[in-house]
Amino acid sequence: MKFWLLVAMSIASALCTWLSAAPVGSAIASILAPAFLIYISLHAKSMRRTLLLVFVTQIPVWLVLHSWVIDVAFLGWFGLALYMSIWAPMFVWLLRKTRTIPQLSVIITAPILWVSLECLRGIVIFDGYPWYLAGTGAVDSPLAKIAMYGSVWSVSYVVVTIAAVLACIKTIRWYTTTIVCVSCFFVITIGFGDFHRNVHRSTANVLVIQTNVSQSNKIGWSWERQLEDIPFAIELTKTAMQNNEVKPALIVWAETMVPGSGFEVTRMDYGPWDEACTPFWYWSEHIRTLAEELETPVLVGSQTWKNIKIIEDADYLRIEQEEQFNSAVLVHPDGTTQRYDKTFLTPFGERIPYLENVTIAKNWVRDTFGAAMLFDLQTGGPPTRFSIPSILTLSKQDSGKESELTFATPICFEDTVPSVVRELVWENGERKAEALINLSNDGWFGSDASAHEQHVREAQMRCIENLTPMVRVANTGISCLINFKGELEESLPILESGYLNLPLKSGIQLPMSRFVGDGVAWLCLFGGILLVLGSCFKRSKNNEGSTR
Repeated sequence: MKFWLLVAMSIASALCTWLSAAPVGSAIASILAPAFLIYISLHAKSMRRTLLLVFVTQIPVWLVLHSWVIDVAFLGWFGLALYMSIWAPMFVWLLRKTRTIPQLSVIITAPILWVSLECLRGIVIFDGYPWYLAGTGAVDSPLAKIAMYGSVWSVSYVVVTIAAVLACIKTIRWYTTTIVCVSCFFVITIGFGDFHRNVHRSTANVLVIQTNVSQSNKIGWSWERQLEDIPFAIELTKTAMQNNEVKPALIVWAETMVPGSGFEVTRMDYGPWDEACTPFWYWSEHIRTLAEELETPVLVGSQTWKNIKIIEDADYLRIEQEEQFNSAVLVHPDGTTQRYDKTFLTPFGERIPYLENVTIAKNWVRDTFGAAMLFDLQTGGPPTRFSIPSILTLSKQDSGKESELTFATPICFEDTVPSVVRELVWENGERKAEALINLSNDGWFGSDASAHEQHVREAQMRCIENLTPMVRVANTGISCLINFKGELEESLPILESGYLNLPLKSGIQLPMSRFVGDGVAWLCLFGGILLVLGSCFKRSKNNEGSTR
């Protein structure tokens, strides 16, 4: 391969990687990105030069896709871009190494190696960063339906298989062609077929409140800012209730919208220090009052504290707690509460993988990359599901009768992690949640519309995997309704306050993915390891034979 062609294909692969993500989100680009890399691996002469070139051309793409991180942590932005850039050259190198096994076609090895690397990046290393997978790039295409059988990993496998066929079209053998044609027919049948009717057991109206409180307000959230932000959110909620003809079964605010000590304490718990400790209990009392006044439960994101102690020092009061969580709290009109504590803490945002107990490391990262990082959060316990009143729609006989709709509440980045959402929806293959309500604080993305849109794309894939609808409530957007097929139905624009009264329909379908889970990813990782070991054995055997 001539050098200019190598450069052109490296740039083309990087460009297609960018086009496969939001805001473009091209499924064709998600196929072409690995196709160019496969062709490079097959035809490049100097591997060292090739790997360096692929790595360098990947860096600008990941810098652009993670540009929102600049305002959070500049060094983290550059480090994350470098980390994401290593996977493309690693794929090229591994594919080149495994060509020492002549019996195996690239069409077989390429998807195995690609998904094995996605497994490492998305599940294993640093507890996983499953954004921008090849399968997610095809979320708006018919290929995405394959996720209901083997999650996003199965879509990635098919995407890279098609890419390998394109890269090897001139050298493909007859039996490989036959296998590919049969497989394509199967995929097309799944993709364009409609095996799941729009059947729902019940429907409940959910009032979504997008407050558009900027992240700069919420960092440190001063008492003065709270006195502006929270009353605005309350008034917006009351206005939304007045302007909707259909009374909602639930009102939803975004993640971390109630500052203070959460709902586990009241003003009485602070004893004689009521006035001095007002910021800690004040807003939770207001939410209780709001739910009572509107006669509607309110679901809100809040930091919750346990075992609070008030310590009186010489000049000020100091509050300590044994445990704190990032929680979704359901406040009933009678003042009682239920809550779900986040089970997957965001790596490097809410915890440091492998160094959770190293205080020096946590403090250094916080001081270097941002004081808003909360490394002292605890992981929540078993999944919590909630229920709200709904109206039956499954049959004409029962239509209009009152029922209940159960839902789970993945918080923020949890809706990007396949295993977390799956555990919230299913238990031993039995559906435990008919819908999902994601509370998120995408204010971290600032004005980067592509990051907001990419988060929605990740959520769409979770809906397809589980055949379960989702309402997303994001502080600065994009708040939206995604149906069980992963289709975006209604949404609010970013960086605007507003509300939506959304008809949330129950998911009752039973996808195979509830049993398969991440099995495709783990099988590919195992297969990738075998391929590498086999190539090493083959090379060692050849070297041994040449020395005789």
